[in-house]
Amino acid sequence: MRRRRQAGSALIELAGALILLVTLLTGIFQTGYSFYTYDVLVNAVRAGGRYASLAAPRSSNSAELSKAVRNLVVYGDPQAVAGKSIVPGLEPREVEVVLQPESVTVSVRGFVIDALFTKVRLDGRPTVTFPVSSGVGR
Repeated sequence: MRRRRQAGSALIELAGALILLVTLLTGIFQTGYSFYTYDVLVNAVRAGGRYASLAAPRSSNSAELSKAVRNLVVYGDPQAVAGKSIVPGLEPREVEVVLQPESVTVSVRGFVIDALFTKVRLDGRPTVTFPVSSGVGR
């Protein structure tokens, strides 16, 4: 009789521990996914800013350059018209490109990382500013 009660208590302890472990692992996954997505965005924005800083002196049409930078950040290719974005849910309208005579700023505005249980809002992050290249030394 005593052995049967112990078996039931072990089952209850296992259920409690599983709930705790699943919650912990889910939180770790969600945090890791959010950091991974943010890192991909940082690299894409950096590539877009660098591309714009090098192309700005040669470009006479700032609207075309802005569109190419947005496509590079979203799709990974400045010539892309549409396709699969490098981050799920990212759209060209969420990429802001500010072209100034001395610098170029590229940032993500209004994007939300849709993680497993929560949404992480990135407004103005990541942002990068590069000086416009003069073309000297190339």
